[in-house]
Amino acid sequence: MIARETLADRIEREGYAVVANVLDADQVDALIEAVDRVQAAANQNADAASLRRGQSAYGLRDLLGRVPEVRRLAGSPPIRKLIEPILGPNAFAVRGLWFDKTSEANWNLPWHRDLTIAARRRVDAPGFSSWTVKAGIPHALAPVEVLETMLTVRLHLDPAGPDNGPLRVLPGSHRLGGSEPTAVGSWTDRIHPIDCVVDRGGAVLMRPLLMHASNSAASPDHRRVIHLEFASAPLPGGVEWYDVARAEASS
Repeated sequence: MIARETLADRIEREGYAVVANVLDADQVDALIEAVDRVQAAANQNADAASLRRGQSAYGLRDLLGRVPEVRRLAGSPPIRKLIEPILGPNAFAVRGLWFDKTSEANWNLPWHRDLTIAARRRVDAPGFSSWTVKAGIPHALAPVEVLETMLTVRLHLDPAGPDNGPLRVLPGSHRLGGSEPTAVGSWTDRIHPIDCVVDRGGAVLMRPLLMHASNSAASPDHRRVIHLEFASAPLPGGVEWYDVARAEASS
């Protein structure tokens, strides 16, 4: 476990940190029940917010808006204790996603960075590009200056061991800044990838610009993750965050 007073330093240097025992067993069970309920309804209604591979769902968009328990979680003391040393007391959640990895949806992701933000509406502002609409929500590639100030918290509701496709990271690669994603080659030549092994109730904190990947699970089982993205300032150029879950709104 990373000591609280060194968490910000670790994130600055490595771009990520693994923190154990963020949520207790009862909190994890309640979150699984809440998200499963919403996921089942989305699947039944063929909702575009449900992320699917064929007939199998592996995720859900707009978690802050669809699952009140996750919205409250984003402003809860255990999460505030993680994000405030890094982003400050004015930090707020701006997007929530749900990911699972099972034998029916045993997916993988190549090395990449998280470059997209969800916006309230499309605004043709400098630095924002490649606008798309996902589940009715406008998304755009954001300026590096925005991404550099964000933090992602991935809360694990199942153990993420070496056999069920844990998150893999290249420590320090968040310092690539505005260089192209193809620059990952030089990093994989020099840096050994790290598997973020996490117990149930633990979390992985990471900068969006950190190079990360995920293999298919060798022994697929549930690998449920609540993925929360945090910021601490408005977007530039008149672009607005799609959803802002502030601490006071989630208490």
